[in-house]
Amino acid sequence: MNDELRDVLKRVFGHDDLRPGQAEVIDLVLAGENTLAVLPTGGGKSLCYQLPAVVFGGLTLVISPLIALMRDQVEALKARGILAERWDSSCDDDFEPLRNALNEGRVRLLYLSPERMLSPELWDVLKSLSVDLISVDESHCVAEWGPSFRPAYLRLAKRVRQLKPRSILALTATASPSVAREIRKSFGILKRHHVQTSFFRPNLHYSVTPCADDEKNEVLLKLLADRCKLPAIVYATRRETVETLATLLRGHGFEARAFHAGMSTEARGDVQDGFVNGDVEVICATIAFGMGVDMAGVRSVVHYQPPKSPEGWIQESGRAGRDGKQSWCELILSGNDQERLESFVLAQKPTLQAIRNILESVFSQGMRAVVSRYDFCTLNDMPWALLDILLARLELAGWLVEEQGSWLWCHAVPLVPIDHVLQGFSPAQKKVLRPILESRQRVSLREISGGTASGQMKLMALLAELNASDDVRMKFSHSLSHFKIRKAPESLSELADEMYAVFEEHAEQEIKKIESVVAMATSKRCLAVALVGYFGEKLPKPCGVCSSCLGTNKRRNLPYTEVDEVSDGELETIFNLVKDRKPALATPERLARFLCGIYSPGMMRYRLYQRNEWGMLSRLPYGDVLAVATAVFGR
Repeated sequence: MNDELRDVLKRVFGHDDLRPGQAEVIDLVLAGENTLAVLPTGGGKSLCYQLPAVVFGGLTLVISPLIALMRDQVEALKARGILAERWDSSCDDDFEPLRNALNEGRVRLLYLSPERMLSPELWDVLKSLSVDLISVDESHCVAEWGPSFRPAYLRLAKRVRQLKPRSILALTATASPSVAREIRKSFGILKRHHVQTSFFRPNLHYSVTPCADDEKNEVLLKLLADRCKLPAIVYATRRETVETLATLLRGHGFEARAFHAGMSTEARGDVQDGFVNGDVEVICATIAFGMGVDMAGVRSVVHYQPPKSPEGWIQESGRAGRDGKQSWCELILSGNDQERLESFVLAQKPTLQAIRNILESVFSQGMRAVVSRYDFCTLNDMPWALLDILLARLELAGWLVEEQGSWLWCHAVPLVPIDHVLQGFSPAQKKVLRPILESRQRVSLREISGGTASGQMKLMALLAELNASDDVRMKFSHSLSHFKIRKAPESLSELADEMYAVFEEHAEQEIKKIESVVAMATSKRCLAVALVGYFGEKLPKPCGVCSSCLGTNKRRNLPYTEVDEVSDGELETIFNLVKDRKPALATPERLARFLCGIYSPGMMRYRLYQRNEWGMLSRLPYGDVLAVATAVFGR
C-alpha cells in the first residue's frame, strides 16, 4: 500500500493492515481493472469496495441481495462520515429524495438490491452520471447451475456493463471453478484478475456425528453442553423442526430462539438483534439466517440436517469463528437425511402442465404480456425462483424481453380537494382519475386500464404525473411484470417440453450436490481436504483436527430408521381429500406436497398448512407419497 491508501485505511476504517487477498483486489480495482474476488466468509469482502470508494471520491454502486448487510453497512458508513444510502424492498418506494441526492452528488456509496438496480427510474438517473465502481456481491448468483441462481443477475450483468464504470468488482464467498468461469464471462473479467484466497480456515474444526433420527436431539444437547461452543447457530431444513429445537433447548436451560421465513420481518429482526447483542445463545434457523449478519464471535455452527450443497456447507459453517478463534462446525447425520433433502428438490420441480399453463397465459396476450408473478406462482404451485428461471430462459432464448413493470392495486388519498388535484388534466384524464381519488380504498388498475399491457402503461404514466404533484398520497401493491413478445412459438407443447427439460436438469444438479455432501461426510478422508477440494483447492496435508483426522465417529454406515407405511386410516383420509376436489389439491403433485408438509406458493395462498392433515405423511419420501396420491387420483 502507498501512504495515501494506508492513511485512508487507518483514518477512516481504523485498520492498520489488510487481510490476505484484500490488497491485491484493491490494487486491481484502483487500477481500473474488472476483478473477481473469491474470499471465504469472514475474508473482508466489504473493505474491497469501501476503501476504493473513498479513494475514488465519486459514486460507487454496491449490489447485494442481503438486506441485513446493506442496512448494517450503511449505518456503519454514515457513522464514519461517509455519504452512504441504500434502496431495496424494505425502503420507502418514494424515489425522489434519492434522485435529488444522486443528482446533487450527495451519495458516495449506494447499496441496491438487484431488482432495484434494474428499475427504470434509477436507470434514468444513473445513465447520466459517472460511476467509478460497481461492486456485485454474491456474484455466484449469476451462475445458472450454481446453488443460488437468481435470474435478476442475468439482466444485471448487461446493465452493469452499459454504465461503463471505471471498474467492476464481482465478489463471492463460494465459487467452484465452473461458477467462477460464468462470473468472469458475465462481467468481462480476465482470468488473471481473478483473486482467490484459501477456503481452508485452520481455526474451524469440522466434525460429523452419524446417528439415528431418534438420537439427534441427544447428540445436539451433548454438543452444546460445552459452554465454550456458545453462541451457536443450529441449522435445520424445516420450519417446524426449527421451532421444536428452540423449544427443546429452552427446556434444557439455553437461551434459544427460532428463526425462519415464516416469521414476520419484525420478529426475525428482534431475534437477530438479540443474537448479535448476546441476549440469545442459540439461533435455531433455516438457511434464511446468517447471510449478511456481521457477527465475528459465533463459536459453533451445527447442521441438524446436512446442507444442500458443498457451497452451502462451507458458507454456512464459515459463519463460525470469523474472529479467528477456535470454533466448531458440526454435522449430525442420519441415514434418512439424504432422502429427505432429495424429496424437497423433487417436490419443488414444476409439473409439465404448470409450465404449459404459464406459457399459454404469456403468449395468448398478443404482442405484449402482463404477468402477475404472484398469481402464476400460487395458481400453478410453482416456487417464485423457478418461475423467474422460466421467464429468464424464455428471455435468453429470444422469445420475449422484460419491459417496465406496473402495479395491480392503487390506493390514492387526496391531501387537498379533488377538484384542485385534477386541475390541468384533460376531461378524459379526469374521467379516469376521479373514481380512483373518490374511492378512498384500493382499486384494481387492471380493471381501469382494460387489462391490456398498453392500457396499463398509459395508466401508470398518468398516475406517475398525479403522484408528482404532492397533492396525493399514493400506495401501490401487487407488482406486475410486462414483457414484449418478440416471437410466438409454432408449437407451445414443444416449447413446454423444452422448458420442462431445463427443470429436470436443474433437479438432477441439485441432487448431485446433495450426494456430494453425503459422500464427503461419510468418507474417511479429511473433511477439510474434501470440502476445499470441491472448489479446486489442494491442501498440502490433512487438517489434523476434523473428526476423520482424529479417528472419532468412525461409523460411516449411517443408521437408517424404518418408517411406517401409509395406514388404512391415512389412506381413507387421502381418499376424502381427493373426493372434496379442492382446487388447491387438484393434482397428485399438490396433494403429495401437502401430505409431506412441504411449503409451496399454493399451500401458502390457501393457508393449507393450518389444516390437521398438513404434513401427515412427512415421515415418508416425497416420491413414495406422490405414488400414493397418483394411485388415489387414478381410481
